[in-house]
Amino acid sequence: MYLAKFFHRPPGDDDRELLLIPGGDPTIIGFRMRGSVKIQTEDFLREPFSEIGKAVAAYRRHAAELVAAGYVETTHARYTRRDLRRPEAKLEWQKGLDDLMLAALSASLEDQARHLATLQDTPAAHEPLYLWLAAHRGFAAADSNEQTIRLAEAARDTLASRRADKAPHYAWSIAENDLEARIFDVLSWAHLRANNPAAALDAVEQAFRIAPSKDRGVQRATILCDHFPDRQQDALAPADKSAELDGREEDRRAAGACRICGVAQAQAQIRQVKPGAPPVRS
Repeated sequence: MYLAKFFHRPPGDDDRELLLIPGGDPTIIGFRMRGSVKIQTEDFLREPFSEIGKAVAAYRRHAAELVAAGYVETTHARYTRRDLRRPEAKLEWQKGLDDLMLAALSASLEDQARHLATLQDTPAAHEPLYLWLAAHRGFAAADSNEQTIRLAEAARDTLASRRADKAPHYAWSIAENDLEARIFDVLSWAHLRANNPAAALDAVEQAFRIAPSKDRGVQRATILCDHFPDRQQDALAPADKSAELDGREEDRRAAGACRICGVAQAQAQIRQVKPGAPPVRS
């Protein structure tokens, strides 16, 4: 997951990008853009961090410093962009969604709930990103399973409806397939906690089809081994393939971990395990 904020200041020959790369070794990179793709960008900032909380705090601070220096945050979100054409100021509810995403990476469940409540009566509350993060927070907090599932299904259906209508949705820099797969992840975890392994298996298989990953292969294998013993051989191939691609041996019965909050998500009894790969494939 690469989260990018862009900042414009007239005449546009010194625009900036702030890029946050979460993961095991979070990093912030700042790019200086010279107003044309023909002019090479240059780094004005490169900071590694030992933990995501410190990285998020620094990211917020650097963004505030640019605004104080006369820059305006724009609506651009694609992290590979290297020039800002027709810059428009980012809307407040979009900034609020960005803050919610940063809170999901680093803040307490109580702080996340405050961010969700602040956005509840804004256009942000109808976005798939908001609904996914609300469901994700609900699962991590062990709130009502029914409510978690309703939120995740609303995120899934809203994203599908926007896509069918060719209508835009705001998800910051998160790719659509990445967001969709993460929505199905939450559905899988919640259905499993609700003792509905068939629905949990269906959801994780959809997530795997959209965006294959080691964690999803392990989640699928765990469900099959624990709840569908006649399909245990079925379980091993995707898990083996994921481990092979990752270059490590994996315990097929180990729970996968959420790559945002680190909460283990497999089997009815939730177990704590070390967080896995960064939320976004680098």
